[in-house]
Amino acid sequence: MSITGGTRSDKKKFIGASVSRLEDPPLVTGKGCFAADVSFPHQLHMRIVRSDLAHARIKSIDVSNARAAPGVFAVWTAADVADIPPINLREGPNEILAPYLQSLLAKNKVRFVGEAVAAVFAEDSYLAEDAADLVTLDLEELQPVLSADGSPGEFEPGRSTEPTVMCKGYGDVDAAFRTAPHIVEMELWIGRHSGVPLETRGAIARFDASRDILELHGAAKVPHRNRDAIARLLGRSPNSIHLIEGHVGGGFGIRGELYPEDVLVCLAALRLARPVKWIEDRREHLMTANHSRQQYHRIRAAVAADGEVLAIDDEFFHDQGAYVRTHGMRVMDNTIGTLAGSYRIPAMRTAGHFRLTNKTPAATYRSPGQYEGTFVRERLFDVIAAKLGMDPIKLRRRNLISSAEMPFKRKLNVLGEDVIYDSGDYEGQIDKALTAFGWDELQIELKRRRAAGEMVGAG
Repeated sequence: MSITGGTRSDKKKFIGASVSRLEDPPLVTGKGCFAADVSFPHQLHMRIVRSDLAHARIKSIDVSNARAAPGVFAVWTAADVADIPPINLREGPNEILAPYLQSLLAKNKVRFVGEAVAAVFAEDSYLAEDAADLVTLDLEELQPVLSADGSPGEFEPGRSTEPTVMCKGYGDVDAAFRTAPHIVEMELWIGRHSGVPLETRGAIARFDASRDILELHGAAKVPHRNRDAIARLLGRSPNSIHLIEGHVGGGFGIRGELYPEDVLVCLAALRLARPVKWIEDRREHLMTANHSRQQYHRIRAAVAADGEVLAIDDEFFHDQGAYVRTHGMRVMDNTIGTLAGSYRIPAMRTAGHFRLTNKTPAATYRSPGQYEGTFVRERLFDVIAAKLGMDPIKLRRRNLISSAEMPFKRKLNVLGEDVIYDSGDYEGQIDKALTAFGWDELQIELKRRRAAGEMVGAG
């Protein structure tokens, strides 16, 4: 058998070697094609009318002036899309979360600043924006819920802003705390994050009636999942929907979502029989693209005299924002799954309060849940080391799962899967990291500088 271009004895290696980049030429020569560069003949432009209140009852929406404005083709409110269900979870139906899903356009109430209330479709983007300014909203302001760790509020009559509490764990936590010589407690806050890519969101839909194909152009980190979700919402076959992604000006996790605007342009292309284009401006992006991370933890650890962490007990509050989007409770579940990390931790108990607030909805963002769990765990270990007067590296070595214990099974199920560590040499990794940092030399340098009166640390 011959192999074109060389033989197996060639010195050139491909596995483990860098691969030449192929994507750069169009980007560095200004020939890239981003969402805003996609246009079709006779397309309409969509502009969204958004709430300027965090929590309010919708008394009325007057779109008469907008509909009469030059170049306006249509103006929609919730009544015009009432037959389209809320955007569902990517993992399938969930009875507990179903009442908290987001509709394409707000109905009855608005629950965060920036929530879509109406959609204007016009011959160009300027006319669409001018017409959107003519939509009059009569809103009765309500008290917003801004803190996830306070008392739950009312999402709607008979339904609170705490859909559920996720409780998971293993081992005898209470026994460990009864007998432990040291108990370390702390509170930790993780701030709200979001991705701010250079390119804002954009979506362009076109329906080809001759082929019965609905196209959606734009950046989509999960095109197949979004295609299937759009098919369910619009009652179409997945094969009749094509998602086409060009170049992308940054993702950072916020692209891995199906937003109301994505569905609205698709629905409009079908119903208005014209291509429909929507490009988000930066103000809209900061208000409406997914947020993430915000949690408050009350955590304590039972610790033996030699530094062994016998148990962890963590109650935390996850700030989901105004609605549950397609990721459901993935971030909270991953936070629990990551909390023990590479440490043995014989017993663990967690109670995660899934709370809705009147803020931008939250979802996954760069290592979702893993960042949160890791931050909480490692801060806890530093405080334990300080309380015991123990070197923080020595404390970690005392608790690491050893390579001899692999595969290590933690009695925990996360995202429907058992937590199993199949391999790893964590102590060896610490050794390599300390060598790379020049850790021992750094400690000598820090000691000298502190003696000279400097406030300096390492981290």
